[in-house]
Amino acid sequence: MVFKGTYLIPADRCGVWWVRVFHLYWGGLRKVSYCGEFVKVSVKSTRPKNKLRKKSKCVGVLVRLKKELFKLDRSFTKFCENNVVILKKRWSPRGKELLGPVIWTVRRRKFKNSFPGII
Repeated sequence: MVFKGTYLIPADRCGVWWVRVFHLYWGGLRKVSYCGEFVKVSVKSTRPKNKLRKKSKCVGVLVRLKKELFKLDRSFTKFCENNVVILKKRWSPRGKELLGPVIWTVRRRKFKNSFPGII
């Protein structure tokens, strides 16, 4: 679960170290977002001389969460930290390479084709 004001770590190599969530899509009074949903983030910490500067706003998709995600057979997936992939357009990411695994709910056709290493 991700709330407004949550700090996230980008899961791709786009040169950004920390982002902060300030808007949750799909509903005006929405309180939380889960894996595979879009969030609007602002950049808080970045690499020097990066294209994305501090205080720039961009859209991201949540790919990993600390909260357990249960399947129908009652098995669950849980990660150590919350991660987001920062996007340029609808499903095209800013970074060229994805770091770590991606949860099964996010593995859509367009997102899989954006990164060559996703199974």
